[in-house]
Amino acid sequence: MNLKQATLATLVYGDIFDYPLTPGEVQNYLVENKATKTQVAKTLTILIAEHKIGETKNYFFLQKRYGLVKKRITRNKYSKKKYAKAIFFSKLLRVIPTINLVAITGALSMNNSTASDDIDLLIITAKNTIWTTRFFANLVLLPYKRSPRSKFQNNRACLNIFIDEANLKISEENLYTAHEIAQLKPIYDKNNTYAKFVKANNWIHKYLPNWKAEKQKAKSKKQKAHVNILLVSYCLSLIENLLKSFQLNYMRSKITIEQIGNTQLFFHPKNIQKKVLDVYRKKFKVYVRIDNSIL
Repeated sequence: MNLKQATLATLVYGDIFDYPLTPGEVQNYLVENKATKTQVAKTLTILIAEHKIGETKNYFFLQKRYGLVKKRITRNKYSKKKYAKAIFFSKLLRVIPTINLVAITGALSMNNSTASDDIDLLIITAKNTIWTTRFFANLVLLPYKRSPRSKFQNNRACLNIFIDEANLKISEENLYTAHEIAQLKPIYDKNNTYAKFVKANNWIHKYLPNWKAEKQKAKSKKQKAHVNILLVSYCLSLIENLLKSFQLNYMRSKITIEQIGNTQLFFHPKNIQKKVLDVYRKKFKVYVRIDNSIL
């Protein structure tokens, strides 16, 4: 893709989530094309002049999608309150010594939450403690967790991704997964785990070549009592298989599209990835490929 195509494709992806982008965000999440901020700004100006996109309050979007700006501003207000709640959850989770990273994912990671959204969290665990960590994480957040039986999930914690530090690389390489990794916001980081996770998933630059990890708001903390944590992890590993069996037996009748492996657990109630990529391909054909002037 040339730069005009890539810019339109980037706005197309944001449009799926009703999310207009600033020039800096367009450059940071530019699809499959490297460009400077100056080059992106110039391209946005050209696309506006050609009536292919619109702009309000320095937010850019597909033509005639002016309503997205107000929606983003409103969602940003909801997200601020949810972010504070996520920080509260991370402070509770710190009592679990096998947790190396807690990060916000999903809509909240982009300050794009609606009032009724829950709070999606990713947790990276110490080696060989993924099931033990999940058990205690769910126990600690039990009063605040989302319930599949409830219609109201507002501000509830959703522990939908667990990753063992022994296998940080996400195997599904596509634009959706690249965005999810790039967008996550670490709120508790121990032993530079976030940096290790980003390095292990360096493949995302194939899809988002301009992307750079933001400076962390959550400072990485070194484990002071290294010997103690190893001892605790060893003791917990003795019950790892027991807790794994217990949780799998409990979930057996409920499992649908969840991805359950030895080192990575993905619990998603819906196949959002497939839906997003399907919509992206359709919109791409309409807003990018159909435009012969930029082919």
